[in-house]
Amino acid sequence: MNESRHPGAITAAESSAHPSLPARAPDAGSPSGPAPAPRGLLVVLIPLMLVLFIATLDQTIVATAIPGIGRALHDLTSAPWIATAYLLTSAVSTLILGKLGDMYGRKRVFQFSVIVFLIGSLLSGLAGSMPLLIAARGLQGIGGGGLSSLVQAITGDLIPARQRARYQSFLGIVATLAIIAGPVLGGVFVDDLSWRWIFFINLPIGLIALVIIATRLKLPVHRSERRADLPGGLLATGFTTAALLVTVWGGTRYGWGSGQIIGLIAVAAVALAAFLLTERRAAEPITPLLLFRSPVFSISAALFFLSTLVLFAAMLYVPLFLQEVHHYTAFGAGLFLIPLLAGLIGATAISGTAISRSGHYKIFPVIGAVLSGGGMAGVALSTSASTWVLGLLLVVVGAGLGFFVQVSLLAGQNAVEYRFLGVATGALNFFKTLGGAFGAAIFGAILTAGLTGTAAGAGGAAHPAHAFAVLFGWTVPFMAIALVLALIMKEKPLSEEMIDVAAGRVEVAEY
Repeated sequence: MNESRHPGAITAAESSAHPSLPARAPDAGSPSGPAPAPRGLLVVLIPLMLVLFIATLDQTIVATAIPGIGRALHDLTSAPWIATAYLLTSAVSTLILGKLGDMYGRKRVFQFSVIVFLIGSLLSGLAGSMPLLIAARGLQGIGGGGLSSLVQAITGDLIPARQRARYQSFLGIVATLAIIAGPVLGGVFVDDLSWRWIFFINLPIGLIALVIIATRLKLPVHRSERRADLPGGLLATGFTTAALLVTVWGGTRYGWGSGQIIGLIAVAAVALAAFLLTERRAAEPITPLLLFRSPVFSISAALFFLSTLVLFAAMLYVPLFLQEVHHYTAFGAGLFLIPLLAGLIGATAISGTAISRSGHYKIFPVIGAVLSGGGMAGVALSTSASTWVLGLLLVVVGAGLGFFVQVSLLAGQNAVEYRFLGVATGALNFFKTLGGAFGAAIFGAILTAGLTGTAAGAGGAAHPAHAFAVLFGWTVPFMAIALVLALIMKEKPLSEEMIDVAAGRVEVAEY
Protein backbone atom coordinates (compact mmCIF):
# COMPACT_ATOMS: atom_id res chain seq x y z
CA MET A 1 0.00 0.00 0.00
CA ASN A 2 1.54 3.27 -1.07
CA GLU A 3 1.02 6.52 0.78
CA SER A 4 1.48 10.03 -0.59
CA ARG A 5 4.70 11.67 0.50
CA HIS A 6 4.26 14.49 3.00
CA PRO A 7 6.72 17.37 2.49
CA GLY A 8 9.80 16.46 4.50
CA ALA A 9 8.31 13.09 5.46
CA ILE A 10 10.04 9.75 5.19
CA THR A 11 8.56 6.72 3.50
CA ALA A 12 10.08 3.41 4.56
CA ALA A 13 11.38 1.24 1.76
CA GLU A 14 9.68 -2.08 1.30
CA SER A 15 11.84 -5.00 2.38
CA SER A 16 11.51 -8.62 1.40
CA ALA A 17 13.27 -9.73 4.56
CA HIS A 18 11.23 -11.16 7.44
CA PRO A 19 10.62 -8.31 9.90
CA SER A 20 11.89 -10.25 12.87
CA LEU A 21 15.24 -11.04 11.32
CA PRO A 22 18.28 -8.80 11.54
CA ALA A 23 19.89 -7.47 8.43
CA ARG A 24 23.22 -8.99 7.50
CA ALA A 25 26.20 -6.73 7.72
CA PRO A 26 27.41 -5.46 4.35
CA ASP A 27 30.50 -6.90 2.82
CA ALA A 28 33.40 -4.55 3.17
CA GLY A 29 34.30 -4.99 -0.44
CA SER A 30 30.85 -4.33 -1.82
CA PRO A 31 31.30 -2.38 -5.07
CA SER A 32 28.15 -0.41 -4.57
CA GLY A 33 29.33 1.00 -1.22
CA PRO A 34 27.03 2.10 1.60
CA ALA A 35 23.49 2.86 0.56
CA PRO A 36 22.46 6.45 1.17
CA ALA A 37 20.16 7.10 4.10
CA PRO A 38 16.67 8.43 3.29
CA ARG A 39 16.23 12.18 2.93
CA GLY A 40 15.15 14.00 6.08
CA LEU A 41 15.94 11.00 8.29
CA LEU A 42 17.13 13.17 11.18
CA VAL A 43 13.73 14.85 11.42
CA VAL A 44 12.16 11.56 12.47
CA LEU A 45 15.13 10.07 14.32
CA ILE A 46 15.17 12.95 16.83
CA PRO A 47 11.66 12.28 18.19
CA LEU A 48 12.37 8.54 18.17
CA MET A 49 15.46 9.19 20.27
CA LEU A 50 13.48 11.44 22.63
CA VAL A 51 10.85 8.77 23.14
CA LEU A 52 13.49 6.10 23.71
CA PHE A 53 15.21 8.41 26.20
CA ILE A 54 12.17 8.96 28.41
CA ALA A 55 11.08 5.30 28.21
CA THR A 56 14.54 4.13 29.30
CA LEU A 57 14.84 6.94 31.84
CA ASP A 58 11.73 5.76 33.67
CA GLN A 59 13.34 2.40 34.41
CA THR A 60 16.05 4.04 36.54
CA ILE A 61 14.92 7.55 37.48
CA VAL A 62 12.97 6.31 40.51
CA ALA A 63 16.05 4.55 41.97
CA THR A 64 17.08 7.51 44.13
CA ALA A 65 13.55 8.88 44.55
CA ILE A 66 11.90 5.84 46.17
CA PRO A 67 12.57 6.83 49.80
CA GLY A 68 11.47 10.43 49.19
CA ILE A 69 8.29 9.30 47.46
CA GLY A 70 7.62 6.76 50.20
CA ARG A 71 7.93 9.37 52.92
CA ALA A 72 5.82 11.89 50.99
CA LEU A 73 3.01 9.34 50.54
CA HIS A 74 3.47 7.85 54.04
CA ASP A 75 4.13 4.33 52.78
CA LEU A 76 7.84 3.49 52.58
CA THR A 77 7.14 -0.25 52.80
CA SER A 78 5.29 -0.39 49.46
CA ALA A 79 7.59 2.10 47.71
CA PRO A 80 9.69 -0.52 45.83
CA TRP A 81 6.55 -1.41 43.88
CA ILE A 82 6.94 1.94 42.10
CA ALA A 83 9.73 0.23 40.15
CA THR A 84 8.24 -3.27 40.18
CA ALA A 85 4.90 -2.28 38.61
CA TYR A 86 6.58 -0.53 35.68
CA LEU A 87 8.95 -3.43 34.99
CA LEU A 88 6.24 -6.06 35.29
CA THR A 89 3.82 -4.53 32.78
CA SER A 90 6.54 -3.41 30.37
CA ALA A 91 7.94 -6.96 30.20
CA VAL A 92 4.72 -8.28 28.69
CA SER A 93 3.72 -5.23 26.63
CA THR A 94 7.09 -5.19 24.84
CA LEU A 95 6.27 -8.45 23.11
CA ILE A 96 2.55 -7.90 22.58
CA LEU A 97 2.79 -4.37 21.18
CA GLY A 98 5.64 -5.40 18.89
CA LYS A 99 3.37 -7.99 17.29
CA LEU A 100 0.41 -5.60 17.18
CA GLY A 101 2.68 -3.28 15.19
CA ASP A 102 3.04 -5.98 12.56
CA MET A 103 -0.71 -6.48 12.42
CA TYR A 104 -2.01 -2.91 12.35
CA GLY A 105 1.00 -0.81 11.35
CA ARG A 106 3.86 0.26 13.56
CA LYS A 107 3.02 3.95 13.42
CA ARG A 108 -0.45 3.48 14.92
CA VAL A 109 0.74 1.18 17.67
CA PHE A 110 3.71 3.45 18.37
CA GLN A 111 1.42 6.46 18.75
CA PHE A 112 -0.84 4.42 21.03
CA SER A 113 2.19 3.46 23.17
CA VAL A 114 3.33 7.07 23.47
CA ILE A 115 -0.17 8.21 24.49
CA VAL A 116 -0.52 5.45 27.12
CA PHE A 117 2.95 6.26 28.45
CA LEU A 118 2.12 9.96 28.75
CA ILE A 119 -1.23 9.29 30.44
CA GLY A 120 0.54 7.01 32.90
CA SER A 121 3.17 9.71 33.50
CA LEU A 122 0.50 12.34 34.16
CA LEU A 123 -1.42 10.10 36.55
CA SER A 124 1.82 9.13 38.34
CA GLY A 125 2.68 12.78 38.88
CA LEU A 126 -0.82 13.53 40.21
CA ALA A 127 -1.11 10.43 42.44
CA GLY A 128 -2.03 11.23 46.03
CA SER A 129 -1.48 7.78 47.50
CA MET A 130 0.89 4.87 47.02
CA PRO A 131 -1.73 2.47 45.55
CA LEU A 132 -2.71 5.08 42.95
CA LEU A 133 0.95 5.73 42.08
CA ILE A 134 1.68 2.01 41.70
CA ALA A 135 -1.37 1.57 39.44
CA ALA A 136 -0.33 4.59 37.34
CA ARG A 137 3.20 3.22 37.03
CA GLY A 138 1.76 -0.06 35.80
CA LEU A 139 -0.16 1.83 33.11
CA GLN A 140 2.97 3.79 32.23
CA GLY A 141 4.89 0.53 31.88
CA ILE A 142 2.38 -0.75 29.32
CA GLY A 143 3.23 2.18 27.07
CA GLY A 144 6.93 2.17 27.91
CA GLY A 145 7.29 -1.50 27.02
CA GLY A 146 6.01 -0.87 23.51
CA LEU A 147 8.24 2.13 22.93
CA SER A 148 11.60 0.38 23.23
CA SER A 149 10.93 -2.40 20.73
CA LEU A 150 8.93 -0.22 18.33
CA VAL A 151 11.64 2.45 18.15
CA GLN A 152 14.07 -0.22 17.05
CA ALA A 153 11.63 -1.75 14.55
CA ILE A 154 10.71 1.63 13.02
CA THR A 155 14.37 2.52 12.68
CA GLY A 156 14.84 -0.74 10.80
CA ASP A 157 11.97 0.22 8.47
CA LEU A 158 13.40 3.64 7.73
CA ILE A 159 17.08 2.92 7.21
CA PRO A 160 18.71 0.78 4.51
CA ALA A 161 20.39 -2.34 5.87
CA ARG A 162 23.89 -1.06 5.11
CA GLN A 163 23.31 2.08 7.16
CA ARG A 164 21.31 0.48 9.95
CA ALA A 165 24.07 -0.43 12.41
CA ARG A 166 25.44 3.12 12.30
CA TYR A 167 22.13 4.78 13.16
CA GLN A 168 21.07 2.16 15.68
CA SER A 169 24.33 2.80 17.52
CA PHE A 170 23.00 6.34 18.08
CA LEU A 171 19.94 4.81 19.74
CA GLY A 172 22.23 2.74 21.94
CA ILE A 173 24.06 5.88 23.05
CA VAL A 174 20.75 7.56 23.90
CA ALA A 175 19.61 4.56 25.96
CA THR A 176 22.96 4.46 27.80
CA LEU A 177 22.75 8.16 28.64
CA ALA A 178 19.22 7.66 29.96
CA ILE A 179 20.32 4.78 32.20
CA ILE A 180 23.13 6.85 33.70
CA ALA A 181 21.16 10.11 33.92
CA GLY A 182 18.09 8.53 35.52
CA PRO A 183 19.30 8.15 39.12
CA VAL A 184 21.01 11.55 39.08
CA LEU A 185 17.97 13.38 37.70
CA GLY A 186 15.73 11.59 40.17
CA GLY A 187 17.89 12.88 43.01
CA VAL A 188 17.81 16.44 41.68
CA PHE A 189 14.03 16.45 41.39
CA VAL A 190 13.51 15.04 44.89
CA ASP A 191 16.00 17.41 46.53
CA ASP A 192 15.30 20.65 44.68
CA LEU A 193 11.83 20.46 43.09
CA SER A 194 9.33 17.70 43.76
CA TRP A 195 9.29 13.98 43.12
CA ARG A 196 6.27 14.59 40.88
CA TRP A 197 8.54 16.18 38.26
CA ILE A 198 10.12 12.77 37.76
CA PHE A 199 6.95 11.95 35.83
CA PHE A 200 5.87 15.39 34.62
CA ILE A 201 9.13 15.84 32.69
CA ASN A 202 7.95 13.16 30.27
CA LEU A 203 4.96 15.23 29.14
CA PRO A 204 6.57 18.03 27.09
CA ILE A 205 9.18 15.70 25.59
CA GLY A 206 6.58 13.09 24.69
CA LEU A 207 4.10 15.60 23.25
CA ILE A 208 6.76 17.16 21.01
CA ALA A 209 7.78 13.71 19.77
CA LEU A 210 4.14 12.75 19.23
CA VAL A 211 3.42 15.79 17.06
CA ILE A 212 6.52 15.31 14.90
CA ILE A 213 5.81 11.61 14.44
CA ALA A 214 2.18 12.28 13.52
CA THR A 215 3.09 14.83 10.86
CA ARG A 216 6.43 13.61 9.53
CA LEU A 217 6.60 9.85 9.84
CA LYS A 218 5.10 7.93 6.94
CA LEU A 219 5.25 4.17 7.03
CA PRO A 220 3.61 1.64 4.71
CA VAL A 221 0.68 -0.15 6.36
CA HIS A 222 1.33 -3.88 6.38
CA ARG A 223 -1.40 -6.38 7.05
CA SER A 224 0.09 -9.42 8.72
CA GLU A 225 -1.45 -12.79 9.40
CA ARG A 226 0.48 -12.90 12.68
CA ARG A 227 -1.67 -12.59 15.77
CA ALA A 228 -0.65 -11.13 19.10
CA ASP A 229 -0.80 -13.64 21.94
CA LEU A 230 -3.04 -11.58 24.24
CA PRO A 231 -4.20 -14.56 26.36
CA GLY A 232 -0.60 -15.61 26.87
CA GLY A 233 0.35 -12.08 27.89
CA LEU A 234 -2.46 -11.84 30.43
CA LEU A 235 -1.67 -15.25 31.89
CA ALA A 236 2.04 -14.41 32.13
CA THR A 237 1.16 -11.20 33.95
CA GLY A 238 -1.18 -13.05 36.31
CA PHE A 239 1.38 -15.72 37.11
CA THR A 240 4.27 -13.33 37.73
CA THR A 241 2.14 -10.97 39.82
CA ALA A 242 0.86 -13.80 42.03
CA ALA A 243 4.37 -15.27 42.37
CA LEU A 244 5.78 -11.85 43.27
CA LEU A 245 3.16 -11.32 45.96
CA VAL A 246 3.91 -14.74 47.44
CA THR A 247 7.61 -13.92 47.73
CA VAL A 248 6.94 -10.43 49.11
CA TRP A 249 4.10 -11.17 51.54
CA GLY A 250 4.93 -14.74 52.60
CA GLY A 251 6.22 -14.85 56.16
CA THR A 252 5.96 -11.05 56.57
CA ARG A 253 2.52 -9.56 56.01
CA TYR A 254 0.85 -12.99 56.02
CA GLY A 255 1.92 -16.36 57.41
CA TRP A 256 2.99 -19.04 54.94
CA GLY A 257 -0.01 -21.14 55.92
CA SER A 258 -2.52 -18.29 55.68
CA GLY A 259 -5.41 -18.34 53.24
CA GLN A 260 -4.01 -15.33 51.39
CA ILE A 261 -0.66 -16.98 50.60
CA ILE A 262 -2.18 -20.37 49.79
CA GLY A 263 -4.68 -18.63 47.51
CA LEU A 264 -1.90 -16.73 45.71
CA ILE A 265 0.07 -19.95 45.24
CA ALA A 266 -3.02 -21.56 43.75
CA VAL A 267 -3.56 -18.61 41.41
CA ALA A 268 0.09 -18.76 40.32
CA ALA A 269 -0.08 -22.52 39.69
CA VAL A 270 -3.31 -22.30 37.67
CA ALA A 271 -2.03 -19.31 35.67
CA LEU A 272 1.25 -21.10 34.91
CA ALA A 273 -0.53 -24.28 33.76
CA ALA A 274 -2.92 -22.27 31.59
CA PHE A 275 -0.01 -20.25 30.20
CA LEU A 276 1.93 -23.36 29.17
CA LEU A 277 -1.19 -24.83 27.54
CA THR A 278 -1.91 -21.57 25.72
CA GLU A 279 1.67 -21.24 24.47
CA ARG A 280 1.59 -24.76 23.04
CA ARG A 281 -1.47 -23.90 20.96
CA ALA A 282 -0.84 -20.25 20.09
CA ALA A 283 0.13 -19.48 16.50
CA GLU A 284 2.43 -16.65 17.68
CA PRO A 285 3.21 -17.42 21.36
CA ILE A 286 4.57 -14.63 23.53
CA THR A 287 7.26 -17.03 24.76
CA PRO A 288 7.66 -19.94 22.30
CA LEU A 289 8.23 -23.09 24.32
CA LEU A 290 10.27 -24.68 21.54
CA LEU A 291 13.08 -22.25 22.36
CA PHE A 292 13.54 -23.94 25.72
CA ARG A 293 14.36 -27.26 24.10
CA SER A 294 17.87 -25.88 23.90
CA PRO A 295 19.67 -26.12 27.27
CA VAL A 296 21.91 -23.21 26.25
CA PHE A 297 18.92 -20.97 25.62
CA SER A 298 17.28 -21.98 28.91
CA ILE A 299 20.46 -21.27 30.87
CA SER A 300 20.91 -17.95 29.05
CA ALA A 301 17.40 -16.89 30.04
CA ALA A 302 18.08 -17.89 33.66
CA LEU A 303 21.39 -15.96 33.69
CA PHE A 304 19.66 -12.89 32.28
CA PHE A 305 16.99 -13.16 34.99
CA LEU A 306 19.48 -13.63 37.85
CA SER A 307 21.90 -10.91 36.75
CA THR A 308 19.14 -8.32 36.33
CA LEU A 309 17.65 -9.34 39.68
CA VAL A 310 20.96 -8.54 41.39
CA LEU A 311 21.43 -5.37 39.31
CA PHE A 312 18.14 -3.93 40.55
CA ALA A 313 18.94 -4.95 44.12
CA ALA A 314 22.04 -2.75 43.87
CA MET A 315 20.49 0.01 41.78
CA LEU A 316 17.44 0.51 44.00
CA TYR A 317 18.76 -0.22 47.48
CA VAL A 318 22.29 1.21 47.47
CA PRO A 319 20.85 4.77 47.13
CA LEU A 320 18.30 3.97 49.83
CA PHE A 321 21.09 2.69 52.09
CA LEU A 322 23.13 5.86 51.57
CA GLN A 323 20.14 8.07 52.33
CA GLU A 324 18.88 6.17 55.36
CA VAL A 325 22.19 5.17 56.98
CA HIS A 326 24.75 7.73 55.79
CA HIS A 327 22.20 10.57 55.42
CA TYR A 328 23.15 11.48 51.86
CA THR A 329 20.82 13.63 49.80
CA ALA A 330 18.97 11.89 46.98
CA PHE A 331 21.30 13.55 44.48
CA GLY A 332 24.42 12.49 46.38
CA ALA A 333 23.16 8.93 46.66
CA GLY A 334 22.40 8.87 42.94
CA LEU A 335 26.00 9.70 42.09
CA PHE A 336 27.06 6.34 43.56
CA LEU A 337 25.19 4.53 40.81
CA ILE A 338 27.50 6.01 38.19
CA PRO A 339 30.39 3.63 39.16
CA LEU A 340 27.97 0.69 39.02
CA LEU A 341 26.63 1.61 35.59
CA ALA A 342 30.05 2.62 34.26
CA GLY A 343 31.42 -0.80 35.20
CA LEU A 344 28.44 -2.49 33.56
CA ILE A 345 28.67 -0.53 30.30
CA GLY A 346 32.45 -0.90 30.11
CA ALA A 347 32.37 -4.66 30.69
CA THR A 348 29.62 -5.07 28.11
CA ALA A 349 31.73 -3.27 25.50
CA ILE A 350 34.90 -5.21 26.39
CA SER A 351 33.19 -8.60 26.28
CA GLY A 352 31.44 -7.78 23.00
CA THR A 353 34.76 -6.90 21.34
CA ALA A 354 36.53 -9.96 22.75
CA ILE A 355 33.73 -12.32 21.73
CA SER A 356 33.55 -10.93 18.18
CA ARG A 357 37.29 -11.58 17.78
CA SER A 358 37.50 -15.03 19.35
CA GLY A 359 34.01 -16.42 18.90
CA HIS A 360 34.12 -17.76 22.48
CA TYR A 361 31.95 -16.52 25.35
CA LYS A 362 31.68 -19.13 28.12
CA ILE A 363 34.40 -17.62 30.32
CA PHE A 364 32.65 -14.25 30.70
CA PRO A 365 29.59 -15.28 32.77
CA VAL A 366 31.92 -17.35 34.99
CA ILE A 367 34.08 -14.28 35.63
CA GLY A 368 30.93 -12.16 35.93
CA ALA A 369 29.44 -14.36 38.65
CA VAL A 370 32.66 -14.25 40.67
CA LEU A 371 33.04 -10.47 40.30
CA SER A 372 29.44 -9.53 41.00
CA GLY A 373 28.98 -12.09 43.78
CA GLY A 374 32.27 -11.14 45.42
CA GLY A 375 31.53 -7.43 44.98
CA MET A 376 28.10 -7.71 46.58
CA ALA A 377 29.57 -9.73 49.46
CA GLY A 378 32.03 -6.89 49.92
CA VAL A 379 29.17 -4.38 49.92
CA ALA A 380 27.36 -6.42 52.57
CA LEU A 381 30.48 -6.51 54.77
CA SER A 382 31.31 -2.83 54.25
CA THR A 383 28.12 -1.10 55.35
CA SER A 384 30.08 0.66 58.10
CA ALA A 385 33.15 1.40 55.97
CA SER A 386 33.97 4.63 54.13
CA THR A 387 31.72 5.33 51.19
CA TRP A 388 34.68 5.45 48.76
CA VAL A 389 35.10 1.73 49.44
CA LEU A 390 31.48 1.26 48.43
CA GLY A 391 32.14 3.14 45.18
CA LEU A 392 35.03 0.85 44.27
CA LEU A 393 33.01 -2.25 45.08
CA LEU A 394 30.17 -1.04 42.88
CA VAL A 395 32.55 -0.79 39.91
CA VAL A 396 33.42 -4.46 40.46
CA VAL A 397 29.74 -5.43 40.76
CA GLY A 398 28.85 -3.50 37.60
CA ALA A 399 31.69 -5.09 35.63
CA GLY A 400 30.57 -8.56 36.67
CA LEU A 401 26.97 -7.89 35.68
CA GLY A 402 28.15 -6.37 32.38
CA PHE A 403 29.75 -9.67 31.41
CA PHE A 404 26.39 -11.35 31.99
CA VAL A 405 24.42 -8.90 29.87
CA GLN A 406 26.42 -9.44 26.68
CA VAL A 407 26.79 -13.20 26.97
CA SER A 408 23.26 -14.00 28.13
CA LEU A 409 21.88 -12.33 25.02
CA LEU A 410 24.46 -13.65 22.54
CA ALA A 411 24.50 -17.23 23.82
CA GLY A 412 20.71 -17.40 23.81
CA GLN A 413 20.44 -15.95 20.31
CA ASN A 414 23.17 -18.24 19.04
CA ALA A 415 21.38 -21.30 20.44
CA VAL A 416 18.34 -20.94 18.13
CA GLU A 417 17.86 -21.08 14.39
CA TYR A 418 18.56 -17.83 12.57
CA ARG A 419 14.90 -17.40 11.64
CA PHE A 420 13.98 -17.33 15.35
CA LEU A 421 16.45 -14.59 16.30
CA GLY A 422 13.82 -11.89 16.72
CA VAL A 423 11.47 -13.91 18.89
CA ALA A 424 14.38 -15.34 20.90
CA THR A 425 15.64 -11.82 21.59
CA GLY A 426 12.19 -10.78 22.76
CA ALA A 427 11.92 -13.81 25.06
CA LEU A 428 15.37 -13.18 26.56
CA ASN A 429 14.58 -9.53 27.22
CA PHE A 430 11.28 -10.64 28.75
CA PHE A 431 13.21 -12.67 31.35
CA LYS A 432 15.63 -9.80 31.86
CA THR A 433 12.82 -7.40 32.70
CA LEU A 434 11.14 -9.96 34.95
CA GLY A 435 14.43 -10.29 36.81
CA GLY A 436 14.35 -6.57 37.53
CA ALA A 437 10.76 -6.77 38.76
CA PHE A 438 11.49 -9.72 41.04
CA GLY A 439 14.69 -8.08 42.30
CA ALA A 440 12.87 -4.90 43.26
CA ALA A 441 10.12 -6.83 45.06
CA ILE A 442 12.07 -9.63 46.75
CA PHE A 443 14.83 -7.47 48.17
CA GLY A 444 12.29 -4.88 49.25
CA ALA A 445 10.59 -7.60 51.28
CA ILE A 446 13.92 -8.70 52.78
CA LEU A 447 14.68 -5.13 53.81
CA THR A 448 11.23 -4.61 55.30
CA ALA A 449 11.54 -7.82 57.29
CA GLY A 450 14.91 -6.71 58.66
CA LEU A 451 13.78 -3.21 59.56
CA THR A 452 10.56 -4.31 61.26
CA GLY A 453 11.81 -7.48 62.92
CA THR A 454 9.30 -9.67 61.06
CA ALA A 455 11.93 -12.00 59.63
CA ALA A 456 11.73 -15.57 60.79
CA GLY A 457 13.34 -15.88 64.17
CA ALA A 458 13.95 -12.15 64.51
CA GLY A 459 13.86 -10.85 68.03
CA GLY A 460 13.12 -7.30 66.98
CA ALA A 461 13.90 -4.68 64.41
CA ALA A 462 17.51 -4.60 63.26
CA HIS A 463 19.71 -1.54 63.03
CA PRO A 464 19.27 -0.09 59.53
CA ALA A 465 22.91 -0.76 58.57
CA HIS A 466 22.52 -4.42 59.58
CA ALA A 467 19.21 -4.74 57.71
CA PHE A 468 20.87 -3.46 54.53
CA ALA A 469 23.84 -5.78 55.06
CA VAL A 470 21.42 -8.71 55.18
CA LEU A 471 19.73 -7.48 51.99
CA PHE A 472 23.01 -7.17 50.09
CA GLY A 473 24.19 -10.50 51.48
CA TRP A 474 21.17 -12.27 50.00
CA THR A 475 22.33 -11.36 46.48
CA VAL A 476 25.35 -13.68 46.87
CA PRO A 477 23.36 -16.98 46.74
CA PHE A 478 21.74 -15.83 43.49
CA MET A 479 25.17 -15.20 41.99
CA ALA A 480 26.30 -18.61 43.27
CA ILE A 481 23.45 -20.19 41.31
CA ALA A 482 24.47 -18.13 38.28
CA LEU A 483 28.05 -19.39 38.64
CA VAL A 484 26.89 -23.02 38.64
CA LEU A 485 24.74 -22.40 35.56
CA ALA A 486 27.59 -20.64 33.76
CA LEU A 487 29.94 -23.56 34.47
CA ILE A 488 27.54 -26.23 33.18
CA MET A 489 26.45 -24.24 30.10
CA LYS A 490 27.92 -25.77 26.96
CA GLU A 491 29.53 -23.33 24.57
CA LYS A 492 28.18 -23.47 21.04
CA PRO A 493 30.51 -21.82 18.50
CA LEU A 494 29.17 -18.47 17.36
CA SER A 495 27.74 -18.28 13.87
CA GLU A 496 28.96 -15.65 11.43
CA GLU A 497 25.74 -13.69 12.03
CA MET A 498 26.18 -13.71 15.79
CA ILE A 499 29.78 -12.53 15.50
CA ASP A 500 28.40 -9.52 13.61
CA VAL A 501 25.88 -8.98 16.42
CA ALA A 502 28.61 -9.23 19.08
CA ALA A 503 30.70 -6.67 17.22
CA GLY A 504 27.77 -4.25 17.09
CA ARG A 505 27.55 -4.35 13.30
CA VAL A 506 24.04 -5.82 13.36
CA GLU A 507 21.04 -5.13 15.60
CA VAL A 508 18.33 -7.71 16.23
CA ALA A 509 14.74 -6.50 16.49
CA GLU A 510 12.82 -8.27 19.26
CA TYR A 511 9.38 -9.81 18.82
